[in-house]
Amino acid sequence: MARYQLRITTRSEVHIGDGQALRREFEFTVHEGRFYRLSVPHLLARYEEEEIPDDLLDRLTDVPPARWLDPEDFRRADRFPYILPGDPQVGEVRSFVKDPLFRPYLPGSSLKGALRTVILWEIWRERGERLTLSQLDRRREWAGQPIERAWLGRDPNHDLLRALRPGDSQPVPASTSLVIARAVVQVGPRQAAPISVEALRPGITLTATLSIDERLLEIGERKLGWEGKGKFLRSLAAVARNFALDRIRKEQAWAQAHQLGALQSFYADLRARLDRMRAEKRPAFLLRVGWGGGWESKTLGKEPFDEAAFEELLRRYIRPKGDRRPGDPFPRSRRVVVDGQGRPLRPFGWVEVEMEPA
Repeated sequence: MARYQLRITTRSEVHIGDGQALRREFEFTVHEGRFYRLSVPHLLARYEEEEIPDDLLDRLTDVPPARWLDPEDFRRADRFPYILPGDPQVGEVRSFVKDPLFRPYLPGSSLKGALRTVILWEIWRERGERLTLSQLDRRREWAGQPIERAWLGRDPNHDLLRALRPGDSQPVPASTSLVIARAVVQVGPRQAAPISVEALRPGITLTATLSIDERLLEIGERKLGWEGKGKFLRSLAAVARNFALDRIRKEQAWAQAHQLGALQSFYADLRARLDRMRAEKRPAFLLRVGWGGGWESKTLGKEPFDEAAFEELLRRYIRPKGDRRPGDPFPRSRRVVVDGQGRPLRPFGWVEVEMEPA
């Protein structure tokens, strides 16, 4: 078993949702420009058991928790699971995944999902073949499954990524790691669909573990149909760098075409980091995880298909909105982080991963 310690540093805001929308006055409130996460157990902690008012439980169903608070409460950090700077200026905020102590972490499943796309893309690049729609499932949610089964294994028991086991990261304190990020859909110079999310801020470092089961790889190469594929896991950092370089080039070109200077600068920095990794031959790579990465970061992209097949793919599975015509660029929009004036700052989801033998 090859074991690694991962050092994961966020290079832009990262949002991995827990499926919950935090509602103003119920799950959060804002006081003097700060975001206060609400928790009924934390608010009840002010009472001794014998002091809890008899009618409190009845009032809980009628009065939002934020209305129980008085100015003195906001001076007591222990009244709240965590406090963040900023006012989301919206009624709902998408919540980041956390442990039972309200500490955010990166799930191993998110890392593995991103790496699965990386490995599939590298297999396609090596094969160098055009894909056809006949290789896809007719159901939108399972469209890529036939290709995954053909390239990685016919069922979960034969799947190559059984040998790749990333763990959840260690949790980090919410108050020092999370921010309220404002997100919009950037369509060229126009913006739409503003929302707010909890996100890990840039520059946060988390640690996790990753193991590659060498014995299973050896068995799989003999008996499970993995012949010649173990190299994609054994050279994981290099494979991930190849995918990152392809995506960075495309995103930088998109930002340049729409004269989005901050995004161009961000991707120029990522490219410089990637070049240093290659030059130094470090076991490190860039990866895009979580929400907001868009279609390009979670699929093989457009290149595996000829023009006619790609247009049919869009018609069948994506059904782009608006006035798009055949041959127009796709995707034409990106989800980006904006500042208080709505100026684009960064894309979502980029992390730098360093692998150290454990």
